[in-house]
Amino acid sequence: MRSEKLFSLIPGIALSFLVLPVLSGCSQSGPGTSMNGTGGTTSSGGKVGSGGSGSGGSSASGGTTGSGGTTTSGGVSGSGGASNSGGSSGSGGATASGGTTASGGSIASGGAPGSGGTAANGGTTGGGGTTATGAGGTNANGGTTARDGGSDVAQGTGGVSGSGGTAATGGTTGMGGSNACPSLPTAPIPSSSITQFNDNGGWCWYQDERAVVDTTGNKLVIGSVAFGGSRSGYVEAVIYDIAAKTSTRYTVSTGLSGGNVDDHNAPAFNIRPDGRYVAMYSGHRSDCYSRYSIFDGSKWSAESRFDWASAGCPWAGASTNMVTYSNLWYTDTGLYNIARSVGTDPAVLSSTNDGQSWSYLGRLMSTKQTGYVAGYFKYWGNNTDRIDFVGTEAHPRDFDNSLYHGYISGGKVYNSTGTVKDSSLKDSSATTTNSVDINTYTQVFKTGSTIGGVQLNHAWNHDIVRYDDGTIAILGQGRVAGSGTSDPDKRMLYFRFDGSSWKPTYLVKAGPKLYSSEEDYTGLSALDPDDPHIIYVSTTVDPRDDKTTTSKHELYQGVTCDNGATWNWAPLTQNSSVDNLRPIVPKWDGTHKALLWMKGTYTSAQSMSMAIVGTVGSR
Repeated sequence: MRSEKLFSLIPGIALSFLVLPVLSGCSQSGPGTSMNGTGGTTSSGGKVGSGGSGSGGSSASGGTTGSGGTTTSGGVSGSGGASNSGGSSGSGGATASGGTTASGGSIASGGAPGSGGTAANGGTTGGGGTTATGAGGTNANGGTTARDGGSDVAQGTGGVSGSGGTAATGGTTGMGGSNACPSLPTAPIPSSSITQFNDNGGWCWYQDERAVVDTTGNKLVIGSVAFGGSRSGYVEAVIYDIAAKTSTRYTVSTGLSGGNVDDHNAPAFNIRPDGRYVAMYSGHRSDCYSRYSIFDGSKWSAESRFDWASAGCPWAGASTNMVTYSNLWYTDTGLYNIARSVGTDPAVLSSTNDGQSWSYLGRLMSTKQTGYVAGYFKYWGNNTDRIDFVGTEAHPRDFDNSLYHGYISGGKVYNSTGTVKDSSLKDSSATTTNSVDINTYTQVFKTGSTIGGVQLNHAWNHDIVRYDDGTIAILGQGRVAGSGTSDPDKRMLYFRFDGSSWKPTYLVKAGPKLYSSEEDYTGLSALDPDDPHIIYVSTTVDPRDDKTTTSKHELYQGVTCDNGATWNWAPLTQNSSVDNLRPIVPKWDGTHKALLWMKGTYTSAQSMSMAIVGTVGSR
C-alpha cells in the first residue's frame, strides 16, 4: 500500500483562546505540523485486556482535572477513563452578587459579577466549587443548577450559590465533576494555526468519528475518501505523529474508486490490544461487502471482505438495498462492526480475533423500510461493555421522524432506562431475530414538539456521547413546521439524559441545504467526548443572536454551565472563503483535544473539493 509524507511549514505558537499550541499548514512535501500532545494516554479505541488500552484508558497527568474539581490519580483504565459519580462539592461554590471570592475554587471565564458587584479578571471562585461562564460572567435564565454533585451555580443577575448541589438520580451525575466549566475562545482560530492533514478528502456523518487517538503510540489516525485527480475514490488514512508533528498519508484501498466515489465510503478505525489499527469500510449501496484492512505499524494489509450475501444481500425492496457504513466498537465479547445492511436496518458483524475475520451476529433493529432506508443511526461506545445509539425511523424526506435512544450491553439491547428490548442481539440467522422497531425505544424527541418557541418535525441525528460520569448527550436537527420541503428551515438541537428523561435545548438555525437533492443536509454539529460542557456547530447563522448570516458555513464553539439548558457561543472560523463542515472530536482525555473538520466546497456526497483540517493539542 502506498504512503506519502506530509510536512509542516510554520512553527507553532501558543493559542491562549483554545489553550492549544498553534498548528501550521501542512503540505505533501515537508515536516508535518501540529500540536504538542505527548502525555495523552486515553485511547479512543482498543479493547481492555492484555496489552490493550480502554476506550478512555488511563488519563495522563493525574487524570482529568477540573479547576477546583476532582483529580483522579492516574485515571481509570477500562470503560471510559476516570468516572467521578459525585463530582467535587465546594465549600463555598460560586459566590453571590458582589463577586467575592473564596479560596481554592474553580475560576469562571469572565467572572460572575453580581448586580452592582465587581467582576475580577478570572471571575468569582468558590472553595472547590465551580462557577458560571459567559460574557460578563453570568448566564441569563435565572435559577440554580447542580453540576455533577458539585456546587450549584446561580445563572442569574448576581447569582446565588448553593452549598453542595445535587446529583441526578440513578447514579447519572451532572455535567462532569472532573471538568470545570471552560472558558470560551476570545478570538477565532488564526488560519496559520490550522493544520491541513489531507489536501483532498471527505467523510459522511452517518459513520462514527472518522478519527481515533492512539495514546500509546501518540498518534492521531484520520480516515477519508479522496475526490478527483489521480486519487479519486481512494480510501485513505493519515497517521499524524503528535510529538514529531508530521503526517503520513496511506492508501488503504483503491477497491471503491472508479464509479463508486462517495463520502459514505470513508473508513472506521479502532485500535487493537496489540497496538495495530483496524480499518473497515464499505460502498454506498453499491455491493454486498464490508471491507477491512489492518495496519501493522508500517503498512496496511491487502483488503479482505465479508460477503453479506449469506445474510440475504441484496435485500428485498430495491436492487440497491446493499451494505452502507461501518462503525467499529469493542465490547466484552469482541469487536463489533455495525452496518446498515439487513432490510436497510443496522445489523452487526462480530470478530473474536481483533478484526482478522468476521461473522454475522444479528440484527440491531427490525424497523420496516420506508422509502429509501429503515432509519439512520449514530453510535458511541466505551470499547468495553456498552454501545449507545440514537436512531430515526427513516430518511426525513420520506417520514416525519422522531429520535430514539437505546444501548447494547451484555449481548442484550436496552432502552434509556434499562428495560430490555431485545433479549439476544445474537440471532440464529438474518431472518430469525428478536430485534424490534426503533420506535419502541426511548423517545428523545417527538415530532411536532415545540423547542425554543418553535414547532419542529422531520428530525435527524448528528452525534451522541455517553460521558464517563454516565451523562448522555445527543445533537440533532428538525425542520420548522410549515417551512416547506424544498429547503425547509432547519434548527439544531441538544438533548441530555438526566437518568430518567431526556431534556431538550434549542441551539441555532442551521442555514440552507448543502445541495439541491438533499434538503436536510446541514453543516452538522459535534459533542466534545471528554468535556460535556462543550459542543461545536457548523452553520451560516451566528448562534450568538440566531440572526446574523454568513455566506459560508463557519464553526462555532458552544459552552454550557447549566447542564445544557443554555449555551454561550464564540466563533472559531470567520470571514471564510469556503465552507467549514462536519466537525468531529475523537475521544482523547481531559487535558488534550483534537478538533477536525472538512474545509472547502461540498457539491454532493459524490463530488467535492475539500481538505481535512483541524487543531490538535492541549486544552
